[in-house]
Amino acid sequence: MSEEKKRLMKLRKRISKKRPHFKRFESWRFVRIKDQWRKPRGIDNKMRTEESGWPKSVKVGYRGPAAVRGLHPSGKGEVTVWNPGDVEGVDVETQVARIGGSVGGRKREAILEKAEELDVRVLNPGVQEIEGAFEELVTEDEEELLEEDYVEEIDLEDMTKKELKAYAKEIGVKVPSKARKAEIVELIQSFEDEEDG
Repeated sequence: MSEEKKRLMKLRKRISKKRPHFKRFESWRFVRIKDQWRKPRGIDNKMRTEESGWPKSVKVGYRGPAAVRGLHPSGKGEVTVWNPGDVEGVDVETQVARIGGSVGGRKREAILEKAEELDVRVLNPGVQEIEGAFEELVTEDEEELLEEDYVEEIDLEDMTKKELKAYAKEIGVKVPSKARKAEIVELIQSFEDEEDG
């Protein structure tokens, strides 16, 4: 990157920090009005007449230097690629590739292979799997617990009548329609005792 381009990139960064966030008129007041910028057009609109205390409106003076406008922070132009053939049109010296948002996994892999072959930088390569990461997560103690028939005890007293009925149905206990909570708990406990015995 040339010295002039570096200087302009720094200037662009400084201008971007000072640039206000342009809000759509009354987007702070109504939920139905989204935050993205729209030009105020009303005849009595205070933002259009630029009265003090109202948010700033978009103007040409807020723009960055034309020579570096739209460039990636690395100083190179972005090119969207949709298939491996598009990667061949990317100039390695002045451009970087960005894979399109709707590109699937299989085509993304083909694009990444082609980019590696041609030494093209890809800005959004995607998540890469790390081999053996899942095996390391399980410790020896956790393995022993998994091997045992470890069942978490359920506190029947804390459950609601509806939850108790659902649990009873799940384990195969028939509950009368007008049974009270205490009766359902007794039925479940007696069933569990029979299963253990």
